[in-house]
Amino acid sequence: MAQVLKEEIRERILSAALQEFYDKGYRATAMRSIAKQAMIPTGLIYSYYQSKEALFDAVLSPVRYDWERVLTAGDKDGARHTDSEIYGLSKAEADCILNLFEHRKEFIILIDKSEGTKYEHERERFIRDVEAHLQKHRDDARYDEVFFHIIANNFVDGLMQIMYHYRGKEWAVRILYQLSKMYLSGIGL
Repeated sequence: MAQVLKEEIRERILSAALQEFYDKGYRATAMRSIAKQAMIPTGLIYSYYQSKEALFDAVLSPVRYDWERVLTAGDKDGARHTDSEIYGLSKAEADCILNLFEHRKEFIILIDKSEGTKYEHERERFIRDVEAHLQKHRDDARYDEVFFHIIANNFVDGLMQIMYHYRGKEWAVRILYQLSKMYLSGIGL
């Protein structure tokens, strides 16, 4: 029975922290606000998480990816079909993005609300990895490096817009398919 209560408290803390970080960002979120929303004393949070940073790590755990590894995993599975669930993406890339849809708030926090943390440059890292991946797979050498940076940046911005305006998985996949097709078929990938 005590273990069940501990897990319930842990889940309440994580749920409250997710909402607070989503609403306010990392810097403006206070542990006492998380505790209030979780309906527990502030000190009890520290029985589960050593610090605000540790709690932030726990909240983001479903969406912390090695983007380069995910992108290169697609090279290994070899599937870049124009008729796949998400245009031009490998199974590994599509699976990753589908997981991100399931954890939209966490991903939005990671990309847009993590200022003041070790993740504050995650958006730029994600863009760089997408950019490098696009350059590696280009069919046409005539494109300038800046062009690929623009495409990668716009793709990540588009993905974030899908996250913010999410209307369900089917809708998100359809919009991402259209976005991917527009970008990737236009540059010959």
